[in-house]
Amino acid sequence: MRLGTKLTFYLSLIIIIVLSGYGYFQIITRRDILIRKMKVEVRSICRTLKVPLEKISLPREMEYVQELIDTVEEYEKTLGVIVYHQGKNLTFRSRSLGEGIEPYLVLIKKSIKEDLPQEEFRVYKKDPVFAYVFPLKDRNGKNIGGVAILQYTSFMEKDVSGAEWGIFITILVLIGGTVAFVLFGTRKWISQPISQLVGGIKNLAKGNLNAQIDLKRRDELSELAQAFNQMAVELKEAQDRIIKEAETKLELERNLRQSEKLATIGQLASGLAHEIGTPLNIISGRVELTKRRPEDKEGAQKNLDIIAEQTERITKIIRQLLGFVRKKKPEQKILKINTLLETTLDFLDHQIQKQELNVVREISDDLPPVMGDPDQLQQVFLNIILNAIQSMPGGGTLRLSTSSKWISKEGLEDGQHRYVEVKVQDTGMGMGGELMDNIFNPFFTTKERDKGTGLGLTVSQGIVQDHEGWIEVESEIGKGSLFKIYLPTFPPEVKNGG
Repeated sequence: MRLGTKLTFYLSLIIIIVLSGYGYFQIITRRDILIRKMKVEVRSICRTLKVPLEKISLPREMEYVQELIDTVEEYEKTLGVIVYHQGKNLTFRSRSLGEGIEPYLVLIKKSIKEDLPQEEFRVYKKDPVFAYVFPLKDRNGKNIGGVAILQYTSFMEKDVSGAEWGIFITILVLIGGTVAFVLFGTRKWISQPISQLVGGIKNLAKGNLNAQIDLKRRDELSELAQAFNQMAVELKEAQDRIIKEAETKLELERNLRQSEKLATIGQLASGLAHEIGTPLNIISGRVELTKRRPEDKEGAQKNLDIIAEQTERITKIIRQLLGFVRKKKPEQKILKINTLLETTLDFLDHQIQKQELNVVREISDDLPPVMGDPDQLQQVFLNIILNAIQSMPGGGTLRLSTSSKWISKEGLEDGQHRYVEVKVQDTGMGMGGELMDNIFNPFFTTKERDKGTGLGLTVSQGIVQDHEGWIEVESEIGKGSLFKIYLPTFPPEVKNGG
């Protein structure tokens, strides 16, 4: 139930209760006033009868008494009059009264005995009446009898009923008008402003930070709307700042990764120079040989084929180098991790041969693809494999393996996800606990000055996390290190836990 509806309901309920109580009080008051008015009328009649009745002498003036009684009876609201003389044991009654006056005689005798007026509401022959009884005294103040006047109450009830209907209709009109006013007021001053506020909040939730609420009033809801508008403006400004900061951060990360890439290329420079120098020497030798034997056409053709082959080799090396060094925007492609690893090993072939390392490949042939940026992931593999090579200056074994695993990792959704696992293991110097805790920190390095920036693993971790993966490290001093790189497969595969 909406707030405006609730408020209307409760206010209307309170108004109905209050006005109904007021109406009931008015009816009770009206009845009390009419009863008192009726009693005043009866007492007035009693005073009119009392004086002559106390002065006459019974039984000589019985006819006069009857005339008085008949005169009073003519009043339409009076049912009848009963006069009782105690000493003579005489009873006078109105002509309209027949049998059934005994209870009123008892009431008269009670009044005489107690010397007090008596009044009661009774029923005489199915007619509701008000009986007023008072004693009669002689000149000496002695009670000699009593009078009972029976007044119809139907006239009073009729007046009460009319008053009730008048009050009831008035209360209904008041209730209807007040409820209509409350309904109008709550709709205009509460429901509609709240609806505007809710609409603005929904627009804000949908990302429309330009949403504004126009409530030009001087109340708390208007203040709330102004606060909402200010919040929307501040959120918009904050969003713009965050977007700008994110773009700046992204550009810094790109520059950082490019710088690290160039630093890595610097470490490969000598090996690449050798890779290019070898085919250049072959080309130079074949050219010299061809010059010495210009008449040997068959030999010249063979030399030209070798020169073309070595030139293509140089071109391929330079193309790979330029492709790796060139700064590019991140892109998403379906990748084969095995191919990326082989390309990376081609880059590092000279260092591997120079250090006489034994490379062991445990490559899975049915490895599922991943989605990612080939240049960035190759930078990750290059950094980690190069670190492994540099940790074995005296030779050793470099083990590369790929496989896929179902993994349930904390923080992921329910169930298991399938990941490609790339392991890079060396038999180098290894690392202790303190080094293990800091290897991913920026600018932390164990290499000699000018041989490492301390950013390689930091950049690699960032790239893998951007691809929704992670890196795990195991190492022991004197036994080498094992780096495990996990990347989600494409398309994503989920297996519910059971």
